[in-house]
Amino acid sequence: MEHGAETAVGKWNAPECPFRIEYSTRVLDDIRLAVVDAFFSLPRGGAEIGGILLGKHEDGLISITDFEPLDCEHATGPSFTLSARDQSLLAEMTAKALRNSRDRQALGWYHSHTRSEIFLSETDQDIHKRFFPEPWQIALVLKPHTFEPTRGGFFFRQANGSIRGTASYQEFVLDVLPIRPQAAANGANAPTHRPLHEEASNGHAAISAPEPPASKDSNGTATVGEEKKRVPITREIPAMDSLGNPVPAASDDVLTLFQQRRQEHSWRAIKAAGWLALGLAAGGIGYQTRDSWLPQTSAKLRPLLPHEPDAYLALSATDNQGQLNIHWDRNAPAIRNALEGTLEIMDGASAPQAVRLDGAHLATGAFSYGRESERVDVALIVSEPAGQPVKEQISFLGKVPEQRERAEDPVARKERDALSEKAEKLQKDYNSQAARTRKLEKDLKEMKDQMEKRSSHDAGKQDQ
Repeated sequence: MEHGAETAVGKWNAPECPFRIEYSTRVLDDIRLAVVDAFFSLPRGGAEIGGILLGKHEDGLISITDFEPLDCEHATGPSFTLSARDQSLLAEMTAKALRNSRDRQALGWYHSHTRSEIFLSETDQDIHKRFFPEPWQIALVLKPHTFEPTRGGFFFRQANGSIRGTASYQEFVLDVLPIRPQAAANGANAPTHRPLHEEASNGHAAISAPEPPASKDSNGTATVGEEKKRVPITREIPAMDSLGNPVPAASDDVLTLFQQRRQEHSWRAIKAAGWLALGLAAGGIGYQTRDSWLPQTSAKLRPLLPHEPDAYLALSATDNQGQLNIHWDRNAPAIRNALEGTLEIMDGASAPQAVRLDGAHLATGAFSYGRESERVDVALIVSEPAGQPVKEQISFLGKVPEQRERAEDPVARKERDALSEKAEKLQKDYNSQAARTRKLEKDLKEMKDQMEKRSSHDAGKQDQ
């Protein structure tokens, strides 16, 4: 990696990569700022974002000079899972990039992973193959962190066309660039224009057009291009105070106003110092007596504090022409440590289905299901050794495609029928067990009533 100042270019290369990658460090820093901002926007991992990378490709070199964010609606949650609307928007962005100049072509895409490591999931690879099919197009995955620098990794098609998605061949750290220096407004060396990517207050790039230089003619008239605008050179601008009111020109009035302002500021400083001293005194007393009040206060506040679960599954679902693709994070600790899992699917008014997943199937991170209704509720439950079950549940809403292919694979039909029979049998067993339980409760109640009557009768005889 090579980094420099404001206009520096970073370089990335790996022996397995058939081309070299260069990028503007300022562009990647702008992307990093947006990723970190989204990371802190929500608790427990924030939101994941993405977009397309723009630049130039030629002679075995990829040069990233700009980017364009994708306005993901996050229909299935905070992860960067593209809905049908997001996919349409991404298709429009890539089609528009084809009409750009050679220096602003779509080189690939980027997205962040906030709950998993740097890799390309099967869903990510599907997006890459569908929207970025060229052999030279790349993918960039960024991993933000709360206390550590943001890391990144590039992914590419190798010479045989395959993509190594398990990990990047070479991860790198995105250095934090300093804030752009602002030139003086009337400085002698002030530039005639600002950089193309001017950093805005929200961390994104804002484009500002250069202003044409002003000049003066022989009469002292300021000119901009062909248009002339006369400005009196001897005009005096009245002084203003902090409230925007004109300051009197007389020296005595100015001195009086200055003294008033100084007295007000002094009184405010005295009050601030008093409150600070009072706060320090109260803090010292509280610290000295913490053994008497801290345990009781902590016990009362602990139930009110938000609890963040230690386990997550990152369950999500996307639709492809009526085929519901269910995904979870196969690298999550709860998945890696799980012995087995159960996928519960409620498809509209149909009977619920329970699919058992062994460790190998959990490691794939995906399951496909042909939905029949507009709403499908999905729940994934995994069992950890010597731990509580971890469960996540999502709901998918969407119209069923009208031209969905009705032909069904015989193997899938057989598996579905078997699952339906199993679910029906489990329901019958549950109903039967519930009936037996109710009968036992009734018999127990009758026996208890009889024993109470007998005890009362025996007690009456003893009294006689």
